[in-house]
Amino acid sequence: MKTLTLVALLLAGVAAAAELPSQSDISLLQEVARAQERGLAWLIKQQEPDGSWRHHPAITGLALTALARSEKPPQEVMDRAVKFILSNVKSNGAIYGGGETDKYPNYSTAICTMALLATGRPELTDTIKAARRFLLESQFDAGENVKEDDKSYGGIGYGKRERPDLSNTQWALEAIRLTESLETRASDESPHTGTRLHWDKAIKFLQRCQNLPSHNDQPWAKNVREADAGGFVYMPGLSFADETPPADEKTPLRSYGSMSYAGLKSYIYAELKKDDPRVKAVMEWLSRTYTLDENPGLGAQGLYYYFHTMAKALTVYGEDTFTDGKGRKHDWRYELMKKFVTLQKADGFWQNDNNRWWENDPVLCTAYSLIALEILQARRYP
Repeated sequence: MKTLTLVALLLAGVAAAAELPSQSDISLLQEVARAQERGLAWLIKQQEPDGSWRHHPAITGLALTALARSEKPPQEVMDRAVKFILSNVKSNGAIYGGGETDKYPNYSTAICTMALLATGRPELTDTIKAARRFLLESQFDAGENVKEDDKSYGGIGYGKRERPDLSNTQWALEAIRLTESLETRASDESPHTGTRLHWDKAIKFLQRCQNLPSHNDQPWAKNVREADAGGFVYMPGLSFADETPPADEKTPLRSYGSMSYAGLKSYIYAELKKDDPRVKAVMEWLSRTYTLDENPGLGAQGLYYYFHTMAKALTVYGEDTFTDGKGRKHDWRYELMKKFVTLQKADGFWQNDNNRWWENDPVLCTAYSLIALEILQARRYP
């Protein structure tokens, strides 16, 4: 990283904290800069001859985003990645690798949409807008004969064939919000052929993923355990933090970290305020469970997804410090940057020893880590 950028970061810290940066702050930023350089160099070397990473549009999109947001984006490498992504654009605007049976059309489309946006290339605008419209049309509502009292209502899932979940939904909502400026803003009453998501419907789905009886009308949310109050689950009626499937629809579900940050971020993009009881409730749960040693409720499973989502969620939430359940204040950006430096492997990549959700793939974890580090340093997102 250039010295000028380092100075700018330090000045940003001075403005935020109203005091001079300590030697440890300067030392950490220097370590982060080296970690980024090594991580980017390693990631570039993993690019396939066809311009992809792992021959997969979504993983390519994450890698491209990391490169595009870096201090000195490698244009030729990015050119090849963009070409690969464009080769996977479908006639309906979606961006994914397989045919009609592809499992990840919404994941891939959302991630690739944000990757193309991050390049800042005007010639990609029409492709981005078409992908955005595909995501808008993927929301479950009356158009799919899904009524408001259905637990799927307002969510986005693995295409139109499978139920919505919070992970698919949070990626899609992020992509839709980040690309909103490309379209003419329309009202919530406009049809999906318009340019704006039905955010009120999305909020309904988000509420049904939150352990909050006052706002969640699902049977399982009526007997929330104190330890789970305010947090989020994977989808209405299912949490990956539970070791066994629920016995019935009234069985309470366990909240966990990555989905709780996903819920927070999605609420912010849906324009809920900090004093909204739903936002306050999830922040209270995140405060009680704050840790960088694991994904609360899941241990090592999905750890880098957790870090990546935390960086985005707390950045858009807009607080520099985080108070945990014991009343201790944390400079969460500093602590998370330090954690990434500690976890980086000798060759420059990041990798989870736990293989769930592909996190034993160093390309995926390295992309997650680099994007998070860039957000942490910029102190804003996007």
